[in-house]
Amino acid sequence: MGVFLGAAFGFPTVLFTPMLFVVLGYWIFVIVGAADTELLDSVDSNGDAVGLSAFLSRAGLGRVPVTVALTLLICVAWFASMMGSILTTLVDTTSTPLLYALGAVVLVIALVVAWAVTSGVVMGFQRFLPARGGDSKHELVGRTCVIRIGEAREDFGQAEITTAGGASISIPVRTISGEVLSSGSTALIFDHSPDDDVFLVTAFDAALDPGQS
Repeated sequence: MGVFLGAAFGFPTVLFTPMLFVVLGYWIFVIVGAADTELLDSVDSNGDAVGLSAFLSRAGLGRVPVTVALTLLICVAWFASMMGSILTTLVDTTSTPLLYALGAVVLVIALVVAWAVTSGVVMGFQRFLPARGGDSKHELVGRTCVIRIGEAREDFGQAEITTAGGASISIPVRTISGEVLSSGSTALIFDHSPDDDVFLVTAFDAALDPGQS
């Protein structure tokens, strides 16, 4: 136990340990419906990835939400760093410069392994992932979606919609004028807010569907 704690809170694993706790807390919030899986995703008015989304896309990790990519990167980096740190304890030395040098080597290896594993996982599951951007933001306006993960309100909401290719994707939604839509209800997407990158929805009345006879 002492070796485990020493490695977890020693250099370089200590750089990833706090991140691991943040990741754990974030996914707990996602499960209870208090956070959005696309919280860190960002696009410009043309639907092109910007900021962190663009960086991860250029690194070959753009086919999944930013939060998913970061979760994989942090978890794998932490694990690889832990294993490397434990192995360095086998080196019989008390030289502080040497120990920090070994830690730096472990850090570089952990980052490389994290990128390689995460990239491999994303590439391996590409066939099961919807093509992000296959349906532009504006093309989704006018379509219906199903509210998921609690209620959709002015400050929070998550919905599921089926793309033109038949894949189900999750999108962030918001209501206006204090409207609250319960989980499982069908909503109509009537606009897209590029500033917040969310879709504005309202209750859908099937009787108003032009496709109904």
